[in-house]
Amino acid sequence: MSKVSIIMPIYNVAEQLEKAIQCALKQTYTNIEIILVDDGSTDGSGALCDQYRLKDSRIIVIHQKNAGSGFARNAGLDQATGEYIYFADPDDYFEANLIEETVAKATESNADIVVFGYFDEVVDKEGKVTTTEKLPKLIGRLEQESFRDNFRDHYALSPYALWNKLFNYAFLKQHDCRFTDQKVGQDALFNQRAGFDATTIYYQPKAYYHYVFREGSAVNRYRKERFFYEYTIANQFEEWMVYWKKAEKYHDLVNQHYWGALYLELSNLAWEDCPLTGPEKEEHIEALMENPKIKQAISEIETEKEKNTFVKILILLLRYEKYAAAIKVMQLRVTVGKKFQKSFKAIKKKFG
Repeated sequence: MSKVSIIMPIYNVAEQLEKAIQCALKQTYTNIEIILVDDGSTDGSGALCDQYRLKDSRIIVIHQKNAGSGFARNAGLDQATGEYIYFADPDDYFEANLIEETVAKATESNADIVVFGYFDEVVDKEGKVTTTEKLPKLIGRLEQESFRDNFRDHYALSPYALWNKLFNYAFLKQHDCRFTDQKVGQDALFNQRAGFDATTIYYQPKAYYHYVFREGSAVNRYRKERFFYEYTIANQFEEWMVYWKKAEKYHDLVNQHYWGALYLELSNLAWEDCPLTGPEKEEHIEALMENPKIKQAISEIETEKEKNTFVKILILLLRYEKYAAAIKVMQLRVTVGKKFQKSFKAIKKKFG
């Protein structure tokens, strides 16, 4: 009976944390260790972890200075003794049979990674919950070449989420899959790195995880290095496709990544705490558009196939060098608030 390490990075989520820990404890698969990494919480989350450690010997608690969720997961990996690794977020929850059924598939298929479905739960400000089930397009065991040939279908289901995947730990160690010090998007970089050399993927067409998005809870603020973070993700994605010798086949996905980096930077400039003036923002976008990768992506995206009118307008404005107008359109979108928050969530999930 293979051991599974459930790793949970924790930072100031005391209100939701207990439910997440209980989900781990109630797993029908009992050969588990639950590694709770308190990343310098100041709201009592760390104390709650310690309370649970006293109740159940399967719980291991690590306290560290705040270093970000990536380094918190690395700390968990350093402590882990399981043959399989599962990363859960502390503000979501998951079904009791998640570990049992995914480990069974991993074992019988000898998979490096098991990908499974999830429930996308949106909680509005009045507490109303809207749930959508998301399942993999692919089913069963895919070996390396088939995985690469069918990558577009893999990419369709939250490719950069950690919580809808079970990882073989020996595989992660063999290919030095670790989290970087990047503060945003480290989960995307990790998933990309794991994908480089994955030889066997198993797709389980069943939802176990509940990804919860609470409207109004997101803290949106300006990040000076935001574009660098997103560009790094896009650049590594391109390197990944080149490594596979699939850069031509998935050229449109490469373009989407570079476009996503620019899109998220436009939204970054729209936050109220952005210190740049209007002319400085315009100059900044103009400079980014000089990047050959960004320029190529904007020029090649087929706007006639774009279903989102807002996105289509934004691309056309950038293509015709109407940078001030593009910035104003994004700022207007931000003021929409609730609708923007949903669309930003969707694109953020896609691009990491």
